[in-house]
Amino acid sequence: MAPLALSMLLLCALAGVVLWTQIDVAQANTSAMAAQTDAIALAELRSTSRSLQRDALNLITETDSDERTKIATKFDQRIEAMASGLERLSTQPDHSFVPPEFFTGQHQVVDALKTTAAKALSGDTGGALDDFHHVVRPAERAASKIADQSIEALDHKVADLRASAAQSTRFAQILLLVATALTGLAGASAGFVMIRRSVVMPLHDLRNAMERLAAGQTGHAIPHIDRTDEVGQMAISMAMFRDQLASAEQAMEAQAELIVSSIGQALGALARGDLAARVEADLVGRFANLKRDFNNAMVAIGRAMASVNAASAGITGGAAEIRQASDDLAQRTEQQAANIEETSAALDQVTSGVRQTADGASAANTAIGQAEAQASEGRDVVTQAVEAMAGIERSAQEIAQILTVIDAIAFQTNLLALNAGVEAARAGDSGKGFAVVANEVRALAQRSAEAAADIKRLITASGQEVVHGVQLVGRTGAVFERISAQVTEVSGLVAGISNLAGVQASSLQQVNSTVRTMNMATQQNAAMVEQANAAARSLADEANRLDSLVAQFNLPQDHGADAVVPMRRRA
Repeated sequence: MAPLALSMLLLCALAGVVLWTQIDVAQANTSAMAAQTDAIALAELRSTSRSLQRDALNLITETDSDERTKIATKFDQRIEAMASGLERLSTQPDHSFVPPEFFTGQHQVVDALKTTAAKALSGDTGGALDDFHHVVRPAERAASKIADQSIEALDHKVADLRASAAQSTRFAQILLLVATALTGLAGASAGFVMIRRSVVMPLHDLRNAMERLAAGQTGHAIPHIDRTDEVGQMAISMAMFRDQLASAEQAMEAQAELIVSSIGQALGALARGDLAARVEADLVGRFANLKRDFNNAMVAIGRAMASVNAASAGITGGAAEIRQASDDLAQRTEQQAANIEETSAALDQVTSGVRQTADGASAANTAIGQAEAQASEGRDVVTQAVEAMAGIERSAQEIAQILTVIDAIAFQTNLLALNAGVEAARAGDSGKGFAVVANEVRALAQRSAEAAADIKRLITASGQEVVHGVQLVGRTGAVFERISAQVTEVSGLVAGISNLAGVQASSLQQVNSTVRTMNMATQQNAAMVEQANAAARSLADEANRLDSLVAQFNLPQDHGADAVVPMRRRA
């Protein structure tokens, strides 16, 4: 076991070294690629800067306007490329080899070139040339020097990283060769030891035991008989051979050919799927038991396959019934889901109608309350009218009494005027003027008496009308009392209707929620029915496949172990 453990340890170490080397080489290659990319970017920026200087000089020296326009267009494009290149390089995650002075100097060069180009395009060629010699060139030389130093540093870095990666690769290759050699050696040693212990030595012992059996020495024990592998099976077979050698050697030699032919034919028929095959040869001794066991096994296999065939038929029929039932259930479930959905919609409408009824009942209750208040006010008005008519009746009675007094005064005035006339007649001519006055007073008293009589008659008639009006107003008050009582009763009924409608709306809401829950459950049931239907189809397919497999055999009938019939293939 030590060589095997050493081999496993070496394999683990070898895997770790290979992984570490791959990571180290990948990191070195990544860093080298990044440094090389920075160097290329610096070289491109340096080339673009020099191209811009040439464009600036061409703008200063060129006199053709069309050519100057083309040069200016190229100059602007290169200025944009320069700016984007500087921005891209400055935003790299690792540009430690590019100092900040390079970006500052290069921006100064770009600004100076823009100024020079602007002066050249405006016609100030002298100022542009002066700026080019005294501003652009010094700044560009400083930036180019920094770029050359950075490129050289990046080239050194790339070379160092490449060398480091190559060195790591060579080290890993050497270590891999050494580890592979050690692992192979340890594996070979472990294999040799294991094979010697588990195969070579046990076979050597069995060979010695076989030699003793061949020499007729049957009293020795067979080694390694307690093992469960092939060696143990060989030892058990040798033990059985040893036990049967003394008593059955002659019988085995005599029937060897018969056994081989009969068993071979039966096994060949079994291999062709003919479960009706039997060993018909007359075998004796242990081989008779073998014949019986083989024939019994064939009968058992035939009955088992017949049972499998019957079970397969039952499964096929059951699967068909399950599939049909699942289809019917799916249709009914879909219909039920549709009915529940329609019921839910109808309940929504009913709930809405009940809510409207409750709202209408509440509004009616409010209106009835207002009507009750108005009826109460009418009852109070009638009461006040009755009291007012009673006052009118009392006033009429008082007026009648006053008219009676006026009538008595008119009667006395008439008597006095009559007496005054009599006295004036007695006085003669001196009493004629007094007689005229007396006659006028008498006429006035008669007219007052007549007017008082007319007023009394009218007041009497008005009193009767007032009494009749009081009776009518009293009846009106009673009617208002009954109306108020009925309005109060109706108000209670409408309040009950409103409360009942609210309770019905709440109950219908709960029923609607329950119907929605039933709808969801029905949808889930429909999905489960679909799954069950798919499972039933799969079961039917497997049953058909089992039928096709069982149909390859000829099965015996149940009423006879030796009688066989070909199995009918299913359509």
